[in-house]
Amino acid sequence: MKRAPGPQRPPGPRGHWLFGNSEEYDRDRNGFLERCHATYGDVFSFDARTVVVSSPDQVHALLARTNGDFLAENSPLADRVDPERMAGDAQLWTATRRAGWQGLHRRVAQAHAARLREIFLDSVGDGEVKVLPAMADFFSRATADFCLGEDAAGVPEALAGSVAAIDPLSRDSLQYPPWWPSRRVRRFARSRKELLALMTAIVRKRREAGESAPGDLLGVLLAPRENELTDLQIERFLRGIMLAALGVPATALTWIVYELTRRPDVVARIEAEAAAAEEIPDLGALPYTEAFVKEVLRLWPPTWLIGRTVRRDTELDGWRLRTGDQVMFSLYRLHRDPRWWSDPDELRPERWLEPHTAPVRHSYLPFGAGPRVCVGTQLGMMQLALTTAWLVRDMDVARPEPGDVPVDFSGLLVPRDLTVRLRRKAPLP
Repeated sequence: MKRAPGPQRPPGPRGHWLFGNSEEYDRDRNGFLERCHATYGDVFSFDARTVVVSSPDQVHALLARTNGDFLAENSPLADRVDPERMAGDAQLWTATRRAGWQGLHRRVAQAHAARLREIFLDSVGDGEVKVLPAMADFFSRATADFCLGEDAAGVPEALAGSVAAIDPLSRDSLQYPPWWPSRRVRRFARSRKELLALMTAIVRKRREAGESAPGDLLGVLLAPRENELTDLQIERFLRGIMLAALGVPATALTWIVYELTRRPDVVARIEAEAAAAEEIPDLGALPYTEAFVKEVLRLWPPTWLIGRTVRRDTELDGWRLRTGDQVMFSLYRLHRDPRWWSDPDELRPERWLEPHTAPVRHSYLPFGAGPRVCVGTQLGMMQLALTTAWLVRDMDVARPEPGDVPVDFSGLLVPRDLTVRLRRKAPLP
């Protein structure tokens, strides 16, 4: 018996006859999505080829079916949609990720923690600090160290250049093709080429030298195995890991600093916990600090808007989707939806420590879910919790101008122009 087709498209705002909803969206991205959700419900059409979903089950289905019916595409440029090429790239990423997973395991990452403390203290000094640039510098060095160890020279600068080139493209809802005659497009292409060339040189040098006891992620990826990874697989995987492990955690730590300046009660609890722990503690010794980090990631998820490309004609929650369509969801709205969270706009680290309570299923996804869940989840949580503990224990943090900060939704979710004063505490006698 032939199945009856589902509804063609969900409802949505009509927008301008030529520009669609892009202009209104760019004026107030979060506000536009919130108004559409209030008007049309959990599913609406942003434009003729883009659908937005909002409920935990819809979001989970989208993420769980990634690499099958849906594909993750991370390029900031608009190119011809080739679902099968994207599927091949996804399989390549998955195979490399499986080989490198042990390199991101917490036990291996713990060996990185001692160097992490040195990098953190060297990156953050006394005086007035623009928080996001300082945290980006710290994480570029920390990420390069974890991935490449002693071969990381020059990589933090190349990573910073790549992020700086991607940022203006990601802030524009209109995507430009690779051939577009724009300085921004040329800058992006040049920075990508330079970073890949640097990674090629490092991987080849390490492979020729041999590696008997892997001490970083590259060593793990080069270790002998039945299905040995090619240099190209390793280079592309490392580039993706390092870019993802730079902008997102740097932004998360910036939000952590912001909340620390607002909540002396939270600072006092973290300080007491850090003082009772070892110099480089395991996360098990920092339960409140870890709960605070989780809560900041709920309130301020850096990757606040996530999308997938439809690989082949399919349905999602009864709505028909065509090959090449885009499906989006707002993690920021999901994490603050009062249907799933009590006091959704309040910072309450205790919600993660209360017995017999847990978030509504699939309503908390700061690292994504499904086959493309963030590969650095454990590493990221370790880095954020440890640096939070060290910051509170070793530094006094204050804002020159207390109060709320403007929130920028144009790319990653960031507090615009956050500045703090840092003062290193005197060592205990």
